[in-house]
Amino acid sequence: MPIERIDKFLETTDLGITHSLGIETNQINECIAEIKSRHILGVFGCPIFGFKQSDFDFFEKIPFIKQVWFWETNIKNIDGLYTLDDLEYFGVSEKRPPIDFSKFQKLKKVVWHPIKNDSGLEKINNLNELHIWRLKPSNKSYENIPNPCNLKKLDLNWCNPTSLKGMPTLNNLEELQIHYCRNLESIATLFDIAPNLKKLIITRCSNLTDYAVVKDHEWEHLFIHIRGKTVANKKIKRTPTAPFI
Repeated sequence: MPIERIDKFLETTDLGITHSLGIETNQINECIAEIKSRHILGVFGCPIFGFKQSDFDFFEKIPFIKQVWFWETNIKNIDGLYTLDDLEYFGVSEKRPPIDFSKFQKLKKVVWHPIKNDSGLEKINNLNELHIWRLKPSNKSYENIPNPCNLKKLDLNWCNPTSLKGMPTLNNLEELQIHYCRNLESIATLFDIAPNLKKLIITRCSNLTDYAVVKDHEWEHLFIHIRGKTVANKKIKRTPTAPFI
């Protein structure tokens, strides 16, 4: 369901991995009490939905939370986050202090808006899905992105590198999506960085011209759409198996 008010509280099942309740500053104590009472495992916040906090201290009262998703926020103190030992899903926009992600060893999915001095993503063994937004290094290279050892899905959005050259090898990566990376010109080194890739989706990368590397690979799903034209499209059609009797 979309975000909607159910009785007194904003709620949704559409953000991440679990049912979530919105944190509203004008009734924050009531929100916390409701989360405790129903043992809700996800929370979200955005100024247009009444979240005006500049810190995450309220997490100390609900340390069992598994999912956080806060956007368009301006957080000055994140210490409360570190009380969430069971955190599995993380999304917080870029106006915040740096985070040491290594303290969240149960994380499985991260939506990362990188800022200077963020650290520790590469140390999370459970992390299997990483979405990166607006990574814009001065050298226009992916050479310093985190490389969690068990990462299976990587999404790159609005990033500025011109190629995949220099990206660390991600041996377990099965799916790569690239969207709105308008400086991207080449994916020639694709299988150097992802030798076991099964799915590739690229859209809105208007300067991409060097993608011949995808031609002879056996794909489960391939889709490349550039400047209004689909230049590659392949998906395995699986034959339904008869039920065992």
